[in-house]
Amino acid sequence: MIKSMIFKHLLIILLISAPVFSQPDKLNAKAEIIFLDREEALNVVTPQLSGSCVARIPAWKLSIDERYTNSSTERRSNKEWREAFEAAVRDFSDEDRETLTQYVGQIDSVIRLEFPRLGALPWSFVLLSDSSGFDGFCAVKHIVLTDKLISVMRERMEMQSSLKFTGFEILIHEKVRILQLIIPEPFEAFYRVVWGFRKINTQLVDDIIQDRGQFLTSVSPKEWVIKASPRDKNYILPGLVLRDDGKGGAGNLHRIAITVDSTSKGFTPRKGKKSKVDYRDLSVVTQYRKKFPLSEYDYHPDELSADLIAKFLVMKYISSSYGTTPSRFADYSKIEELINIMNNY
Repeated sequence: MIKSMIFKHLLIILLISAPVFSQPDKLNAKAEIIFLDREEALNVVTPQLSGSCVARIPAWKLSIDERYTNSSTERRSNKEWREAFEAAVRDFSDEDRETLTQYVGQIDSVIRLEFPRLGALPWSFVLLSDSSGFDGFCAVKHIVLTDKLISVMRERMEMQSSLKFTGFEILIHEKVRILQLIIPEPFEAFYRVVWGFRKINTQLVDDIIQDRGQFLTSVSPKEWVIKASPRDKNYILPGLVLRDDGKGGAGNLHRIAITVDSTSKGFTPRKGKKSKVDYRDLSVVTQYRKKFPLSEYDYHPDELSADLIAKFLVMKYISSSYGTTPSRFADYSKIEELINIMNNY
């Protein structure tokens, strides 16, 4: 009851200070789709790039690719981000445009109905080459895709494969991440009050962790801690790491939980027996996984909420189109509350 009252109070404060966004006039309005060509992307996106953010792995990297190659996870200068983007950005082909228009056309009406705040944003796409080393997705307020990804999505749509639903989830996930960049306050309030996360302002662990002769490279922001269970005294710092296999920075991505102790001096990562920090596979943290059973993007609350919103909206699409639901409402970790908050923000 107390938590509910606190959350309602936070929501009132957020609503008072909320920016005004236009809502769609009609639920059946045609989706606004923008394809930025190379020149437009350089003019529009480049100013958004900043060396103040660390690398972010977009949703499609974990959905489509099994391996990831990362040239650097350290903070880059604005010049380095811009040079990497300039080398990677491409023009959309007519076939690419058709594929994305088909995907958006099928899912957009459900988004406008269930999540009009998200539906009010245009679908603005940028295309990168598959061989790019660009990791500055944390700063781009556009949906960034690659040739390879669109090709896979096109194949699944043509085959009418059930895997096309993954394509819907990817596009929605990346669009939610844009909304988080625009108005982060209600999202962060929800993470704290409903899910129990705590945001920290200092970096607890290095970008590079050496463990048993291997290097674990952190490729996600390290700013949110949470108790796996309310009864726990210590916290965990969920994260995503790249386990280097010695092949030029390539390796497999792993979700981990770093043990964090809370003391009078603040949060401190616990030292491991044979490594600089004590960590374990996030998938075996039972109480944490029970809290978020549907998502494997649980290494950061922004990615987690975007994934659950995407899954929830695709579930609504499947329900309206096929008369069935793939999961119980209880399994969506109260994400409908966040959608309702955003719709009234």
